[in-house]
Amino acid sequence: MVRVRFAPSPTGELHVGGARTALYNYLFAKHNNGKFLLRIEDTDKERSREEFTYGIFEGLKWLGLIWDEEVVYQSKRLEIYKEYAYQLVSENKAYFDYYNAQEWEEVKEKYIPKDIPINEKKHIERNLILEPPNGYKHIKQRGIGAIRLFVEDGMLISFEDKIRGKIEILSDYINDIVILRSDGTPTYNFAVVIDDHFMEITHVIRGDDHISNTPKQILIYNAFDWKIPEFAHLPMILGKDKKKLSKRHGALSVLEYKNMGILSEALFNFLALLGWSPKDNREIISKEEMIRIFKIEDVNSSPAVFDIDKLLWMNSEYIRMKDERELLILLKEKDNKYDEQKLLNCIRLLKTRVKTLNEFFEFGDYFLSEDFKVDKQAFEKLINEKTLNYLSLLYERYKAVQEWKKENLEIILRSLANELNIKPAEIIHPLRIVVSGKTVGPSLFELLETLGKEVVLNRINKALEMHL
Repeated sequence: MVRVRFAPSPTGELHVGGARTALYNYLFAKHNNGKFLLRIEDTDKERSREEFTYGIFEGLKWLGLIWDEEVVYQSKRLEIYKEYAYQLVSENKAYFDYYNAQEWEEVKEKYIPKDIPINEKKHIERNLILEPPNGYKHIKQRGIGAIRLFVEDGMLISFEDKIRGKIEILSDYINDIVILRSDGTPTYNFAVVIDDHFMEITHVIRGDDHISNTPKQILIYNAFDWKIPEFAHLPMILGKDKKKLSKRHGALSVLEYKNMGILSEALFNFLALLGWSPKDNREIISKEEMIRIFKIEDVNSSPAVFDIDKLLWMNSEYIRMKDERELLILLKEKDNKYDEQKLLNCIRLLKTRVKTLNEFFEFGDYFLSEDFKVDKQAFEKLINEKTLNYLSLLYERYKAVQEWKKENLEIILRSLANELNIKPAEIIHPLRIVVSGKTVGPSLFELLETLGKEVVLNRINKALEMHL
């Protein structure tokens, strides 16, 4: 059975790069009727924080990336790593390094020539560790030190990357690998191999920044004579300027996207297409369809470009597809202080115009409250003695309306404009700014009908009173 894992460190938020890695692992597992597992790599006690672990859980759940088995925490497995490191020492596959950091720097400075080839330097370092020079021989009496894995020369380490093809490196250029630090904590490469073995991971899908780690991990697998999983290294994600993704490009945490009003389905869809496509130019694809057609071999090896504008477009498409009641639930989760009917009115008229959930509140504030934001510059430009006179005349006619329907309201306004020998726009624009505070929005007459007679008349009257 296919078994994959997502293994973040809780030293920061779950950002889009990590989320995409988790998503590809999830799609690969589900496409192959396998298991998607979660491991928290929290051996860095100083930088690991519970709130980051919680944020990782919440971000994955929100995206719908639910893991299939109990979460594995590396911090609870320290004795296991020690046991297997000491096993390698007992089998003469690894050895103790008793130097502390300062001593090792001193020894390297004294005994290792500058600019020596890497493959030669490795042997000199090993000899200095196994047989410390005069002045450092006492370190062997410490009994506790780091543990290094022997890396013999002459081995061609080769693996078939499912995205990049064959990758090879000669072992001569890999130093003896530190697998356990002197404080008893495992190094990254050692802990990963131990955990992946016991979690029965069949495929390791991760970012291409780990390519250099893979040969070292293969050497550790070989030292234990364990089966080596298959590897797939995902391309980087770049900003629109083709530089490393940063916050100015949109490199926010997953939960920050949730807070800004992005739908989970839209972010899922968007992240999936950062390096993979269904080959038929479709851009709106459901999770179920992705699971059916996803193949890790179809992931592009070239860097993907994160385009925040495309994400916003995709989000607007998902908002359009949502039922009004579904959107109501999502908006109430964000802010539950508004009347349901007012929210529904806002949704009905703005659903095809907004790019995020937050824009319902931003652009539709005039549906929800009398304390709505007014474009002051536009108000000052559009409201003057002449336009107030038009609004005063319109107010009287609207006041007499029995059936408050958009068709009737449009006829009345256009008739007034005709009587005054002016273009309807000379009334429409001032009326819109007075009732909504905005210069753009949904059809004005549909907006007037939705707001209702009392609200519209009150807002017109308020503008008139302000300028008496």
